[in-house]
Amino acid sequence: ILQSGDSIRGLIFKSVFGLVQQHAGAIGMEKLRVGELNHDYAELRSYPAREFLTLLYSAADVLEGALGAQDAVFHACGEVSITRYSTGPGMLVFGIISRGDPQKLFAGAQMAYSAAVSYGNREYLTTGPKSGTLRMRRDMMPPAYHVGILTGSLKVLGLTGKATARPQGIDRVDYDIEWA
Repeated sequence: ILQSGDSIRGLIFKSVFGLVQQHAGAIGMEKLRVGELNHDYAELRSYPAREFLTLLYSAADVLEGALGAQDAVFHACGEVSITRYSTGPGMLVFGIISRGDPQKLFAGAQMAYSAAVSYGNREYLTTGPKSGTLRMRRDMMPPAYHVGILTGSLKVLGLTGKATARPQGIDRVDYDIEWA
């Protein structure tokens, strides 16, 4: 369950706004930039996680026509977020720590997520030479969003693969990841 101090970096907000701009233009942005979302976001500043949930669901309303059902939009938001993150604050994790190895990348998931969000716990378990399970606890983001992050992470490394969400509770999900 989200707590009042839970926050997410502006970089992640900006990546979702960029996706909306790309697929829905100025009209889509006008629909999004209302209420609590009607302010500028600095990339390295943190903003309430509750606000990001509002953004995700609002983006789904705006982008469903262009990208498909709600989960498809959440997936696209996760993928665009990790693509942008991997060239910014996450470059350390993607470049130096992982050295192109998905096992090392996912083993560093707690550190990588901690650079972007202030909440939750992530534990990675290797299940095979090209597979593993990432256990997320105390994270309220839609599972399809994290599936997008995980498959997007594989793409950043130049690999193809899939992630499957196995919900364990309202804020607990295990993600089975495999790649070729």
